[in-house]
Amino acid sequence: MRLKSKLGVVTIGVVAATTAGVAFAAWTSTGSGTGSAASTTSVDSEISPGTLGVDLYPGANEPVQVSITNPNDYPVEVTSISAGASQATGEAEDCDDASVFSDAVGDGSAGVLQSDGSTTIAAGGSGTYTLRVRMIGDAHDACKDQTFTLVDDPTVPGSELTATLSSVAVTAS
Repeated sequence: MRLKSKLGVVTIGVVAATTAGVAFAAWTSTGSGTGSAASTTSVDSEISPGTLGVDLYPGANEPVQVSITNPNDYPVEVTSISAGASQATGEAEDCDDASVFSDAVGDGSAGVLQSDGSTTIAAGGSGTYTLRVRMIGDAHDACKDQTFTLVDDPTVPGSELTATLSSVAVTAS
């Protein structure tokens, strides 16, 4: 083979290898840097009282439904609702504190069933729960014809009606 031909074959081979190297470099790259994301904070829910279907009387044990809102941007479930107690107000001052009380619901480990059988409250939604409300058997006459509210009053032991909620958002993968 002649020198000119050999030189042409070598030149073509070098150009082809260089072009392949450039094509390979054009399809791969690396980079570095940082990213950031901010988390939100939870917003407290509210318990809205329901109304009993029947009036209370000494020794009564009746169901009442309450509604719990979820103002957060993620789904939650209620894991417990505390026991609550009444506070004497207005004309019922002789009606002892805690003459009416509700039982606790849930143990804090799993979602409490709502009235519709579900456990999750959607983001921005609400759920309805059934509590048992009782009147003590020896309630004073001053408790007649009264409306009882299970209030959040730290001066009345056991009067808080609170709920514990937990996020049930799906873990990102």
